[in-house]
Amino acid sequence: LRLCCFVEDDACWAMLAATAINAQNLDVAEIALAALKLIDKLEYVLYIKRIPSREGRNAEIAAYKRCIDEAERILLHAQPPLLYRAIKLNIRLFRWDRALDLAVKHRSHVDTVLAYRSRYLEQFKQGAGETDDRFRQVAASVAWDWAQVKAKKELEKREEAQRAGVAYDPKKKPPREWGSALGGGADDQKLDDDAAGADAKSHK
Repeated sequence: LRLCCFVEDDACWAMLAATAINAQNLDVAEIALAALKLIDKLEYVLYIKRIPSREGRNAEIAAYKRCIDEAERILLHAQPPLLYRAIKLNIRLFRWDRALDLAVKHRSHVDTVLAYRSRYLEQFKQGAGETDDRFRQVAASVAWDWAQVKAKKELEKREEAQRAGVAYDPKKKPPREWGSALGGGADDQKLDDDAAGADAKSHK
């Protein structure tokens, strides 16, 4: 860190940022990314630092390094499993089949997947209807409501914070440029903003 401050070279800061992230030293990574003015990645690192559970932070670091399957594995092997985070990770990256697989397997958050899928089709596919036969079949038998989806999400995050012994802050959300920080994926905040605006809507 002192060397980078002395030479003031972007290549040095970039190497320091990569090394710090690999070592999970997020404080140093924050300084290096700020020096490089990589705002999207800096906001993402700040978001990771605010995650209450160790498994949640480790999973986001793995995702940052494009190790998505490893990130999912970390979340599912947590005690108890951080199922909502695992499902939402796949939703963010448009891995809809995998998100639905997890929800069906664990018999939880099927409505969450369907709700975000509906929002995705409206927002990113110009309101196109569902074309995937499997999603159509599941949607025919599972009702979803944004208020219930949001309540379950908040409950799981609150319980995660309590287990970690920290205060839960519902205002702490992923940065708007989540996708660009990972090199592609959904604008997570956009999906959540649209979901918040649709709390009164449901599909039955």
